[in-house]
Amino acid sequence: MVWTSVALASLLATSALASMEPVLGGMFQPRGDILETRLDDDSSDSLRRRQTMDAMNMTQWNTDTSAACLSALSTLSAASNPSGTAVCYNLFSLDTNNGSFMADLRLYQVSVPFGDFQSIPPSDISVGLQYNGASVSPVSEGVQARDLARRQSSAPTELQAYMFVGQIDQDKMAQPMTMGVLEALVMPTVTLTGKNIAGQSVSTNVSSNEAAFVNGIFSTEVVMSDFSIASLAVDTITAQLHNGTVAFVLPGVNILIFPVGLVLTSIWLVVGVSFYAFGTYERYNYRDTYRSRKARVDGNKPAYTARI
Repeated sequence: MVWTSVALASLLATSALASMEPVLGGMFQPRGDILETRLDDDSSDSLRRRQTMDAMNMTQWNTDTSAACLSALSTLSAASNPSGTAVCYNLFSLDTNNGSFMADLRLYQVSVPFGDFQSIPPSDISVGLQYNGASVSPVSEGVQARDLARRQSSAPTELQAYMFVGQIDQDKMAQPMTMGVLEALVMPTVTLTGKNIAGQSVSTNVSSNEAAFVNGIFSTEVVMSDFSIASLAVDTITAQLHNGTVAFVLPGVNILIFPVGLVLTSIWLVVGVSFYAFGTYERYNYRDTYRSRKARVDGNKPAYTARI
C-alpha cells in the first residue's frame, strides 16, 4: 500500500513538472542566452531602421537631384557636343579626413544628336570618367533610355543615372585642402563612347560645368576667381556709396600703403641731383681758376709797340 502511494505521488509530480516546463522554461534558461537573444533582436531592429532611413534619404536625394538638374539644364538651348547630351554631376557625401566620397552622375538628352552620334541609340552609349587625383568604382546604374521622337516638350530627358564611390589619392591629400582644391580633385572628365552604323567607335567629351554641384556637397558654396572676388567687392562698395552707408573717399589723396616706389624714386633723384650739383660746382671752380691764370699771364706779357 505504501509503495503504491509513493508511485502515484511520483507520477503526479512528474506530470505537474512537465506541464509547467513551457511556462517556467524561460526562468530556468541561462542569463547569457537571454541577453544574446535580446541583443540580436535589438541589432536586427537597428539594422532595419537604418536601412529604412537610408532608403528614405536616397529617395529624397533622387527627388532633389532630379529637380536641381532639370532646373540647371533647362537653360541650355543645345548641347555642346555631337551626342546632344549633358551631364549633371553631384556629390552625395565627402569625407575630408580620409578623402572618400560618393558621386552621382546623370546623363540628360538636351538636343537632337548630330554627326557621328546621330544614329546611335542612347542605350548604346557608355559613359567613362577620368579623375585627376582620384579613383572611383560604380555602385549602381539605372538606364532610362527613352524615345526622343516622342518627346512633347523641350525639357531635358534623363537617359542614364550612375552612383560611384571614390577615393582621393593620399598624395593629393597632403596639400592644403581648400574648397577649390577639393572640387578640382573630385571633378571628372566625362567621355561618351558608342558605335555608329558602320561599326566604328566614336567618342566625345561632355562638359561637366553645365550642371555640377547643384545638389549635395558644394551646392551652397561658390568658388570664385580673384577677378570675380575683386568685382564683387567693387559692386558692394558701389552699392554702399549709393545707399550712403560709406563716405566717398577721393582716390589719390592719401597714401594707404607703404610707398616703396616713391622711396626708390626719391633716392635716385637725390643721387642724380647730387652728382649734377657736384659737376656744376667743379666746372664753376675750373672757370674761376682758368680766368685767374689767364689774367696773370696777360699781366706779365709786355705791351705791344708798333715798329717805325
